[in-house]
Parts: sequence; structure tokens; C-alpha cells
Amino acid sequence: MDEEFDKVEFLVKGDEGQMAAMIEYINRCSAVGHSFDIVVDPDLSEYKKSFFADGDGRFRIKDVKKNGVKVELDKEGDILESYLRSL
Repeated sequence: MDEEFDKVEFLVKGDEGQMAAMIEYINRCSAVGHSFDIVVDPDLSEYKKSFFADGDGRFRIKDVKKNGVKVELDKEGDILESYLRSL
């Protein structure tokens, strides 16, 4: 693994791939040099929190895998059915 990357792992149950799809979608959006806020729970002020994805090259996700298989999304950002069948 490249030393400039940190490895972050999640163990999730019953999310039907939503966590992996969300992270891969963030990866896709930030890969083009696009910077943006990621807002968690925007409708409930006591839990609302913003995170910044700086897509100018400093913020970069190398890849997203679920159970060892690289996550693939369609152009709308949904997990490809062929990917789901590979699991």
C-alpha cells in the first residue's frame, strides 16, 4: 500500500451496500478536482455535521472494496447489478 494513503475499514450489517456506495460516490465526485461539503443528518440540528472533501488532489480515495471486491457504480451512482452478483 502506498504510504501516502491511510486504510479505513468499516464492518457493517444490513446496509445493502449503501456505505460502500456512498464512499465510492464521494470518490467519484472528488476525483475530478471538485470540492464540496458532505452533510450528515441535515434536518436534525443536534446531529447535523459537515465534512469537507477537497478534490484538488490532496483529498483522494484510492479505491473502495466490499468483501474484497472493488465497488462499481453506474452513472447515477447506484451499485451495478453485476457487482452485486459477484459478491
